[in-house]
Amino acid sequence: MATTKNISKGICDETYSELESVKDKIVALRNHLVRDYAGEERILGVYERHLSELVDQIEWKLQIMSHSCAYDWKGSNEYEENSVSVGPAETDGEDFSPGYLGG
Repeated sequence: MATTKNISKGICDETYSELESVKDKIVALRNHLVRDYAGEERILGVYERHLSELVDQIEWKLQIMSHSCAYDWKGSNEYEENSVSVGPAETDGEDFSPGYLGG
């Protein structure tokens, strides 16, 4: 049976890989247009700018997503900030919180 943690990691993996693929396709399209339509600089400049903005937006969303996934999610090799250097808090027996004792 799948746990919520595994489902969450699956969603992160699938979303990350699909967005990364879309970003790569947009970069390839931009490079193709620059190479094949170099003579039409005025029109090409508009398309190149919009495609570059799309790539930047996808990259930004990938960064946000990599921070939103579980701390032990290993799907993003590009963003090394997913690992934490601080372990879980140590507990010394029962958790005691006196609160209001009345009076």
